[in-house]
Amino acid sequence: MKKFLVGALCICLALFVGYSNTKAQNVKREGNTFISQKAAKETVSSDIATSYTWKDNKGVEYPIFLHKYVKGEKEGKYGAYVIKQSAKTGKEYKYYIPDNEEIVAAILKEMGI
Repeated sequence: MKKFLVGALCICLALFVGYSNTKAQNVKREGNTFISQKAAKETVSSDIATSYTWKDNKGVEYPIFLHKYVKGEKEGKYGAYVIKQSAKTGKEYKYYIPDNEEIVAAILKEMGI
C-alpha cells in the first residue's frame, strides 16, 4: 500500500510539472535579445474610462469607468464603477455605482456608443 501511495504521488507530481511546463511563457526573439511575452488571455471584460465623475456622500469625486460585460447573463450590457481606496487596507477596489442604468444610458448616449 505504501508503494502504491508513493507511486501515485510521483505520477501526480510528474503530471503537475508537465502541465506547468505547457503553460510556460512565450518567447519572442529580436536579434540577440529574447523577450518574454505572456500568453494572450481570454477577454472577460472591456473597461472604458470616461470624462465623467461621481461624487460620493462625503463629497469626494471619482472618475467613472464603464465596464462592458462580454460573458454571462449581462453580456453586451454596461455597468458604471469608480475606483476607491480602502481606508483600512489602502488597497484599490471597484465600487459599482448603485442603480446605475440611468447613469450608464446617459453616458453611452453622450459618448455615442
